[in-house]
Amino acid sequence: MNRKPFLSLILTVLILCFLSACSRPQKSGMDFDEIDTSRDPIQRSVASNDPILIEKKEGHYTLTPVAEYQLAGVVVSKETYSYGWNAEISPIDLAIAWGKLAEPEYEKYVSFSQRNRWYFYEYKPESPLDHSYIISYSSNNHIIPATENISLALKAIAKKEKVILEGILVNLKGTYKGGTVYWNTSLTRKDTGDASCELFYVTKLRIGSDVYE
Repeated sequence: MNRKPFLSLILTVLILCFLSACSRPQKSGMDFDEIDTSRDPIQRSVASNDPILIEKKEGHYTLTPVAEYQLAGVVVSKETYSYGWNAEISPIDLAIAWGKLAEPEYEKYVSFSQRNRWYFYEYKPESPLDHSYIISYSSNNHIIPATENISLALKAIAKKEKVILEGILVNLKGTYKGGTVYWNTSLTRKDTGDASCELFYVTKLRIGSDVYE
C-alpha cells in the first residue's frame, strides 16, 4: 500500500485545521450578566489625548482621542468594506440600536440597511417610534479594531446579537498612497447626514457572554 497520498492528505487536513484555528478569535473572558440595551451610550472625557499611531500596508494614520465611549445594544445591520483607505483602517461598520429599538416587539416597525458608509432606516406609518426616536436611539459606527483578535471577533458578529463595545471616539488624520486623508467622529447621537457617524476605536468587545480584547 502506498502511504504517501494518505500521509499527504492527513498533513493537508492538519494544516487547514491549524489555519482555521488561527482565524478564529480567542476569548479573553466570559461575562454572564445580562447586557442592558435600554441605557444610553456612555461618553466621557478622555483620560489621555495621546495620539494612537497605526501603520498599514498602504498608509499610516494618527488617531486623536476625543472621548471615552461605551455602547451597548443590538446589532441591526453590519457591512464590511475592503477597498480604499477607510477600509484599510476600518473594515466594518456596525449599525447598533438601543432603548425600545432593541426590543423584539418593535422589529416589525423599523428596518435598517447600510451601504457606502451610510446607514438607512425605514419605519411603517403605524410605528409607535418616530423619526426623532430612531435617530436618537441608533447609530452607525465605523469600527477601528485595536487588535487583530477584536478584528476577528467583529467578523463573527451576526445581526440581532447583543453586544457591548468599549473604547475611544477618535478623529483621524493620515497619509494614504502619498495623499492626506481625514475622518472625524460624531460626538452626539442626535445628528444626521454626513459626519454623523461615530469613528470608534474599539479596545474591548463583548458578544453575548463572550469577551474579546
